[in-house]
Amino acid sequence: MAELKVYLSGELDKRFRMLAMGVFGYGRGSLSEAAVEALTKWCEEHEAHMPDPEPKQETSRSNSDPVARAEERPGVVSPGKGESRSSTLSIS
Repeated sequence: MAELKVYLSGELDKRFRMLAMGVFGYGRGSLSEAAVEALTKWCEEHEAHMPDPEPKQETSRSNSDPVARAEERPGVVSPGKGESRSSTLSIS
């Protein structure tokens, strides 16, 4: 879990605390619940107006690194010397 420190005016702080405790109770975590709800709604509202980011173009990893090459081609694993197909583990 992350911690976020914000600065509010005295008036907004008082309003938020009173409403949060009125809705979620006076127990521990009520301010956090209200803040999560408020920030979630804020993000959803602003994300709806943002253009979709362009898809990233994958760059091929170095051909000299066998691990990188294997990660680029999952499921394409050949058995080594003295191994049978049944003993090869698939990489996912």
